[in-house]
Amino acid sequence: MNISRIITIVLTIGAIVFVVLILSDPYFFANTKKMRKNAEAKLEEGIMGNPNAFKEASYFFNSLIDQGHGDHQTHDLLYWSYRYDKNFTQAEEALNEALEVYPDDLGFLYHRAEMRLELGKYEEALHDYNAVIPAANDKSFYYDALYGRGAARYKLGLKEEAEEDRLKAQALTQDTLQTYAVYFKK
Repeated sequence: MNISRIITIVLTIGAIVFVVLILSDPYFFANTKKMRKNAEAKLEEGIMGNPNAFKEASYFFNSLIDQGHGDHQTHDLLYWSYRYDKNFTQAEEALNEALEVYPDDLGFLYHRAEMRLELGKYEEALHDYNAVIPAANDKSFYYDALYGRGAARYKLGLKEEAEEDRLKAQALTQDTLQTYAVYFKK
């Protein structure tokens, strides 16, 4: 077999594989605006009571990101799709990816701390809360971050520091914040 025939065969196989990969994604050629609209509609459908719609929404948002259309809002809505679906592991991963693109985003960092707390990754959650709190004192989630950090500290056996965080958070809200002993009994 001569070399030109081998090259032709390899190029033909490569072209076939490329075409199959492109055609296997039904949204490869989809209009970005239409895909975003579908994703947002599915997310809303999930919020309105169809829990299966969250999986579809996350599929669309992931497709947008994979195709290079992953703006801040797309990453944020992908996170919420996973969170509402109670898929905290995927939500944490989506936030990790969002923080690669937006490393200084306090909202993404705060939400990752929440997911890590939910997943029982208390040391990692504490690390994230410690990064968020000094910079977030004028953000709407500041008292939530204090309370969350207290929860992570409580689970790590730092009960005095946890109670200090809970009391600081309590001073910033009209809501009654449960002690961590009660919070973790649920």
